[in-house]
Formats: sequence, C-alpha cells, structure tokens
Amino acid sequence: MPDFCFDQTADHRKDGSYRWEQPAGRSDVIGMDTADLDFECPPCVREALRPIVEENTYNYRRLPEGYFRAVEDWYSRTYGLRIEREWLFSVPGTLAAVRLALGLFMKPNSQVILQCPSFGPIRRMISLSGCRVLRNPMKPVRGHFEIDFEDFEQKVREERPAAFVLVNPQNPTGRVFTKQELARLASICARYSVPIISDEVHSLLTYGNHLHTPILAASAEARAVSIQIVSMSKGFNLMGLPHAIVAVASPKLRERFAQASQAHSFGYAVNACAAAAARSVLEGQADDWQRQLRTYLLGNIDLALQFFERELPAVRTYRPEAGFLLWLDCRGLGIRAEKLGEAFMEQAGIRLCNGLDFGPAGGGFVRMNIAVPRAVLEEALGRIQKAFGRPSA
Repeated sequence: MPDFCFDQTADHRKDGSYRWEQPAGRSDVIGMDTADLDFECPPCVREALRPIVEENTYNYRRLPEGYFRAVEDWYSRTYGLRIEREWLFSVPGTLAAVRLALGLFMKPNSQVILQCPSFGPIRRMISLSGCRVLRNPMKPVRGHFEIDFEDFEQKVREERPAAFVLVNPQNPTGRVFTKQELARLASICARYSVPIISDEVHSLLTYGNHLHTPILAASAEARAVSIQIVSMSKGFNLMGLPHAIVAVASPKLRERFAQASQAHSFGYAVNACAAAAARSVLEGQADDWQRQLRTYLLGNIDLALQFFERELPAVRTYRPEAGFLLWLDCRGLGIRAEKLGEAFMEQAGIRLCNGLDFGPAGGGFVRMNIAVPRAVLEEALGRIQKAFGRPSA
C-alpha cells in the first residue's frame, strides 16, 4: 500500500481557491472557512480523467452502465444498502439537487423545517424561493449536539411544513445521526406526510464508532418519503467536479423527481469528467488514500482540540463525528457575535466562517476547516494563541 503525503500541497493562493483568496494588500491570510480540502486528489482521479482529456471531445454523453454498477456496488459494500438502477439520478452538484427536490414541494409562503444551526446556502435557497425556514434547534448534550424531537414533532404537527431538509452528518456541528434517530425522524415525517430531502454530502469521512446511515437504510417509512443525495466531493476533494448522486426509492417521488430532472436535461448533458472521477472512487480505487486521509485528519482534530483545551479554555469545543470542520463556541472570548469573523481575520490573519452565517443559533460560534497540512494548522493555532490566549508570564 503506497504512502500518501498530506503535508505538502499546491499554493492555493494562485489557483483561484475561494478559501485561500487574499484580501487586498495581504498575502499571509490562512483560509479555514469553506469546506474543501487542501490535498491533492487520489491518483485514480487523474487516471480516470486522462483518457477523456486526451480525447479532447466533450460531446453529449450518456452515463455508462459501469457508472451505475459502481454506485450500486458502493452502497452495498459500504452500507449494506441495496440500491436499484431505476432509483438513481445524477445532478451537477448537491445544492442543485437539494433545490431541485425542494421545488417539488415548496409553494410561496410555505415552510421548510431544518435542524439549526444550519448550512447558510440551504437557508438562502429556501428564503429566495419565497418560503420560510422553520427552525428545529439542536441541543448541546454531553459534548455533542442532539435533536430536540419534541420540538421537531410539535412543529411538524402544528405547522405542516412543505418538506424537511435533513443534513446528515449535520453541518456545522459534525454530528452523525444514529439509525434509530433517523428512523424516528422518518416516522414523524411519514405520519404527517412531510417529505425528507437528505443531504449526505459530509458522510464519507466518519470517525470511531460513528457510522453513517443513509436515510434509505433507516426504515421502510424513510424509503417511502425520502430523496437521498450524496456526492464524492467532501471525501475525495472533488468539489471542482460537481456531481451529485440522487436515489429515490418511492415510485411516486421518483416519477416527480424524474420529471423535474428532465426539464433541466441533466440526463443528456452529462459532465464526463465529473462522472469518471466519481466512478473511480466509487469502485474503491481510492480506499487506501481515504483511509490515510482519515487518519491524518483525525490527527489534526486531536491537535486542535488539545490546543483549545490547554491554551484557550475560553473556547468550548465539540469533537466532530464526521468531516473536517470544527464548531467552536467562542462566547467566552467576550467578542460580539457579529464581529467574531472580523476579529479572527484582523487579529490572527485567519479566515473562518462566522457562526451567524448558520443562522441565529450560530451566534458566538465559528466554524474552522482543519483539512490543511499540519504545519499550516500549527501556524494558525499559534496565531490564535498570540491573539487571544493568556499572556505568558
């Protein structure tokens, strides 16, 4: 098994990276906000793209049958979940898939329920569609965040939202919901005829005993009401090759989603590069790479959490159960919530996501991306210590 190096990366300040974009007059800002990885992709991605690029012909193409077999085999191998060919759709991007699914159910002034704090672009797509977000606040319990089921069921029963957007693992808290929790959510939604749109983009990197359960594997009730969306992007750094895999078990929902998808010709204008990259990792060609990545990220998580516990206890931490994002409670720093991102930028030269980007429940928090080389993380933590830590004796 080859050893992969995650300590060295390209200079992303020069490749158009959103995260590493430098403010005017500066070249030293460390980008730790948007949810992509600094690391070079698995070698199999380059090899999958090579024949397409060398052919240099980007005509209209069908997804090959081998792609669908790879998706079916991956779900079976990874989760023990049987996915049928007719359930599958491809959409160019997870947010596009979520928006397409929401369009099946939303009407002006309708509501969509979300666990909060919640991913900003999903909230914005709801609001920009003339609808309202119905918040189901997550509860911090014993070092992680839990679903408030009583609040969820009360709001579903009384408000009858048009849909429930489930983000699992949850962004920004990094929580992996158990199969029992998902089945309970699905039971409530089925009882009140509320469809579930499950965004599972952060599911590929989980830690320890925290195992991801796709919503279609949660229960028969979940399969009857759910549209399941996943991408290989967060697990293999394929964000620049947007490609979402949508699975719909319910014949009724599947027919509606197929009609909406056909209106955009998603099955006709397939991105051959994105599909080939996804297929290469679905087939298991990058499994060793991902195992080593998971170990590396876990080392970064441990380093950061130990730093805050030891050097900056005013910042309360939550260990992520999945992904590469830390959700940090900075209310103990005494900085106004709306100024937190600005404070980290101006005082430490680090760009983070202000918790308010995730709604009112995120006030006083920041989200930090630790998918960077270890030396970069150490530099960032040193800057935080200098800016906000206790003065040395």
